Amino acid sequence: MKVNIVVLVMLCFFGCAKKDKSPYVQQQDIQLEQPRVKASNTIIDSSVVITSELRMKGVEIFYTSDGSEPSKSSEAYKSALVVSEEGRYKFKAFHPDWKPSTVSELRVYQKGITPLSIDWKTKAHSTYPGLGDSTLVNHQKAELNFRDQQWVGFDTIVKANVHFAKDTYIKSITVGYLVDTKSWIFPPEVVSVIINKTDTVQAKTPKPENKEVLALDDVRILIEKNVESLSVMISNTKELPEWHAGKGLKAWLFMDEWIFN
Repeated sequence: MKVNIVVLVMLCFFGCAKKDKSPYVQQQDIQLEQPRVKASNTIIDSSVVITSELRMKGVEIFYTSDGSEPSKSSEAYKSALVVSEEGRYKFKAFHPDWKPSTVSELRVYQKGITPLSIDWKTKAHSTYPGLGDSTLVNHQKAELNFRDQQWVGFDTIVKANVHFAKDTYIKSITVGYLVDTKSWIFPPEVVSVIINKTDTVQAKTPKPENKEVLALDDVRILIEKNVESLSVMISNTKELPEWHAGKGLKAWLFMDEWIFN
């Protein structure tokens, strides 16, 4: 009789324990999808429109425009954003019964000055010529797919002389590039700019540490001078890292736009 009572108590205990694992607890372990983010254009002439959505009842989307991580104390997304200033927009979805989403990111850039001409010392690879010599200054950004015709691909150091009207003030140059490690496309190692054949400024970019990175990125170099010419030299990654299938070999460099502001 005592054995039967012990068995009943144990069955009741484990039965109650299973019931405690409610659907709510299970939902808390599941992460929301990223919110979808679109822009009418990522180069701002006068203004662009940014929209975000995640069609699920009870979802709230919050965003930031300075590159910081969104939280519930950030600005709530209620309707389309009309943007006239460049920024790094991040969106994140929240729901009371689910884990918050990962961040969706979108960068928008101020339309820059169009150079008088570019004298290319290095030609793009014949397989990835973009839309010709003016692709990198046509005020168009590319999509993530490296086959987008707004990408120009190089497998060597890039050199070009950029010419402007006399005494054109240039605050900065922004070089947009693609990171697609599975396709052997890596960030530039160094970007060097010689201003008016005298002063040199340069910048390095961070190396990807993950084996599968797919991202749009850029590097900005301050000029802050009146210029007539800029000599630009951009070095591709000369040796792929140890973790990569092509370790020791040089990487591809893909760029979509040089923006002179």
